[in-house]
Amino acid sequence: MMPTAIMMQTTTHGWTVIDKDAGVLSYTYTWDAKTHSTANTFTARLKNGDLVVINPANVDEDAMFADLAQFGNVGAVVAPNGFHHLGQPIWRKRFPNARYFAPSKAMARIAKKNPAAGAFEPLSALLPLLADGVNIVEAAQSKCGECWAWAPIAGGNAWFASDVLANMPHLPKNPIIRFMFKASKSAPGYKVFGLATKFILGDRKPALRTILDQVRAHPPTVMVPGHGGLLSGAALANDTVALIQSAL
Repeated sequence: MMPTAIMMQTTTHGWTVIDKDAGVLSYTYTWDAKTHSTANTFTARLKNGDLVVINPANVDEDAMFADLAQFGNVGAVVAPNGFHHLGQPIWRKRFPNARYFAPSKAMARIAKKNPAAGAFEPLSALLPLLADGVNIVEAAQSKCGECWAWAPIAGGNAWFASDVLANMPHLPKNPIIRFMFKASKSAPGYKVFGLATKFILGDRKPALRTILDQVRAHPPTVMVPGHGGLLSGAALANDTVALIQSAL
C-alpha cells in the first residue's frame, strides 16, 4: 500500500500547516508556467523561534508572505541545490536581515545561472542555529549540491526530500522529456527522482544509502518532496525505505 495524500489545514493564501507550533509548513508553487510544473517550499524552526525556509517559492505576493508571517519571522533561507534558486532574489528583497545558505557545491552553479540570487553561507554554518531535532543534511557526493531535511512534529517527523524523492501525478507531455522521466522511473507516483539525481548527484548510491539510514532513524510521518503532492500515512516510512532500497 502506497502513502496517502495529506489532508491538513491550509491558509487563505496557500500554506499547508503541517504543525503550527513546530513552524512546519509547506507551500506549492508553479516554477514553469509553460509546463505548469510545480515545486514545494518547506519551513521549520530555528533555536530562536524564527523560521528557516528551504527552497523559497518563486512567488512575490503580499498575501502569501502575510500568511507566513503569522508563524514567525524568516531568519534563514536555504537553496537546497544548484537548480532551485529562482525565488532567492524575491526573498532577499523581502527579508534583507535573514541569512542565506546553500550546499557548498551548489554555490558556483547558482552564481552562474542567477547572479541576483546573491552570496550564500555554507550549510555547516546553519546547523548550530536549527531548533532541537531539526536537521539539514548535505549530500556528501554531488555534482551541484543537494540536501534534505526533517523536523519533529506531533506524532513523528516531517521530511523535505528536495530532488531525491518526487511524487508527480503524471508524466510530462513533452515526448522527449516524457521518455526521460519514464526511462529513469521518475514518475508517475512516489519515486526516487531518478532523472534529477542523475544530474545533481552523479554517483547517487552514496547519497541514497545515507538518506536510507536517516529515514530509518527518523521515520517520516509526512513527506514533502521537492516536486509533487505531499504524503502522509502509517505506511509512509516503510514505503519510503522500500522505494530507496529498490533504487539501490
